[in-house]
Amino acid sequence: MKTLVIGLGNPILTDDGVGVYVAWAVRNALPPEADVDVIELSLGGLSLMEAMVGYERVILVDALLAPPEEAGQVVQFNAGHLPATLNSASAHDVDLPTALQVGRRLGASLPDDENIQIVAIKAHEVLTFGGSPTPPVRAAIPEATVRVLGLLGVLLDPAGGDESVPSRPTVNGGSDGLS
Repeated sequence: MKTLVIGLGNPILTDDGVGVYVAWAVRNALPPEADVDVIELSLGGLSLMEAMVGYERVILVDALLAPPEEAGQVVQFNAGHLPATLNSASAHDVDLPTALQVGRRLGASLPDDENIQIVAIKAHEVLTFGGSPTPPVRAAIPEATVRVLGLLGVLLDPAGGDESVPSRPTVNGGSDGLS
């Protein structure tokens, strides 16, 4: 099954970057023979839907805005449980459920809702500039990583993880010049 993992968010906005950090950790933990594409995106709606075209299965990892007392909780559901929303990235875009519906009506090869899984980390500080997540969200990265790997059929010892923010992966084993 052609599979894509998408880490959503912006790593310079404190907790909003947690999806990207989990994507980095997943990429680093995947065995070399894994036939899984892992990418990071800072977009939504129609552009996010377009990234899913051609895949049979997609795992989205993102921050989910929640009250401060819920920060760090990890939740999992499929796209069939995404509520339609009036929120969008701009006046020229739509929410993900609407984007998926439009893409399917236009004949795009997209996974069914049950094959689009969402692993979300509840977060509160999603608009504050900062280079790393708050402590409760940072502490949830290993659990979210294990959940994504479990969905991929890769089982790891959750005790082997730590609470640090994964470092930006390098290209071809060397520095990518961005770190």
